[in-house]
Amino acid sequence: MEKERKKIGILTGGGDCPGLNAAIRAVVRRGEQLGYEIWGIKNGWKGLLGKTEAKRLSEGDVRGILDKGGTILGSGKINPLKLENGISQIEGNFKKLKLDALVAIGGDGTLCVGQKLSKSFPIIAIPKTIDNDVKGTDFCIGFWTAVQTATEALDRLHSTAESHSRVIVLEVMGRNHGWIAAYAGLAGGADYILVPEEPVKMDEVFKTIKERIRKGKKFSLIVVSEGVRLPKSEKSQGDSGEHCGIGNEVASLISKKLGVETRSVNIGHILRGGTPSSYDRIMGARFGILAVELIRKRKFQQAVVLRGDKIAAIPFSQIRGEKKVNKEVYDAAKIFFH
Repeated sequence: MEKERKKIGILTGGGDCPGLNAAIRAVVRRGEQLGYEIWGIKNGWKGLLGKTEAKRLSEGDVRGILDKGGTILGSGKINPLKLENGISQIEGNFKKLKLDALVAIGGDGTLCVGQKLSKSFPIIAIPKTIDNDVKGTDFCIGFWTAVQTATEALDRLHSTAESHSRVIVLEVMGRNHGWIAAYAGLAGGADYILVPEEPVKMDEVFKTIKERIRKGKKFSLIVVSEGVRLPKSEKSQGDSGEHCGIGNEVASLISKKLGVETRSVNIGHILRGGTPSSYDRIMGARFGILAVELIRKRKFQQAVVLRGDKIAAIPFSQIRGEKKVNKEVYDAAKIFFH
């Protein structure tokens, strides 16, 4: 087996999510098998700005972390692009630490910074975000655990909504795209799903709820992604002066229009926490292993992605950009809106 001494840095940036530790563990374990030193960069890009924050990681450091949420390296949303000489600081500190390669695990913001590094910078990217809106990969680390959490919330809301004959609106994360809303809504039997990619038609929402009432179903579950925006005319009608968030706005509109009792629930950062699903653990492990293999082969400026059931590598330049929700999944969910 190849025993070539190399120093690999690894960082996790942006919002945390379940499955990050599985990727870190895989990089450390595979790296050590090849004789590499793995150095954990603390708190995302911040650990390479100003005074460096780095720690050597060994097998002992990653033992028992597979089932833990969050990230043992810490994370941060500091944007080096907004700092004077931010990129040069990263490149300079990379050299000071005598690193040979960097594995950057992050979402759109973190990976954007990575793409601003020099084209010769030895970087490998791993996409993670519960929003699943990173272009180039079918799924990102953290997404499926977030979907499972939102689905479980819907299961619980179903029983209380039915018991009290209420309409309950569940707001989930998804600033620009409705991946969590669409997938969890379909899995959890939502009666209507609102996502940023589709125009908001509150008349259709009202129609669905009224039709359910006509059929004797006196409760409904509505899922809305946080990035949804109401048309101005409907927004003003739903504004009670007490709301904050799209979930409350939608609930207020439903209550005023139909005269039914409504509640709004926003599970927010709960979607980021907790034990990672088996899917995210497996994907994190496979992503981490390929990242090290790419470094071994000196194939830098690559992003590790999922295509179908295959883990693959694509040019880092192709990893960013808008990735709208899977329309086929949303269309399947719409079948149950009536």
